[in-house]
Amino acid sequence: MGRRAVRFILAATGAAMLAAPTVAQEAFPVEGYWLTNGGKSIVELAPCGSSHKKLCGNVVWAEDGDEGATVLRNFRLAGSKAGDLWGLGKISIDGKKKAQKGKLTYRDDTLRVSVCKGTRCKNQTWTRPSATMTAQIAKNDGAE
Repeated sequence: MGRRAVRFILAATGAAMLAAPTVAQEAFPVEGYWLTNGGKSIVELAPCGSSHKKLCGNVVWAEDGDEGATVLRNFRLAGSKAGDLWGLGKISIDGKKKAQKGKLTYRDDTLRVSVCKGTRCKNQTWTRPSATMTAQIAKNDGAE
């Protein structure tokens, strides 16, 4: 086989690889809707923008009308590839405007949201909202 034929085969293979559809990133179990501590708001955890390497959380329903607020920013996978531990992100909870470093721990379909300063930590345990609440959120999203 001549050089020209080898170059052609390599070029054709490269073009075929570029043209192949990309496989969608599989969602982590932590993604989705979460009812915050006290049930006063629901936060949707999803990839930040187009990056599946970071997670963000936005309020989709709140008793106080704070929908749209970003409360979790730029969390990166810190544990196993199963997506159970996320760190290096920022958390704005309890109405505080200043975001603080935090971590997220997913276990048994609950989410532990932790903000720590030194050895002192504040933790909240978030749970999944009921199917009725989730359906209402989806209905409201479709109405916009």
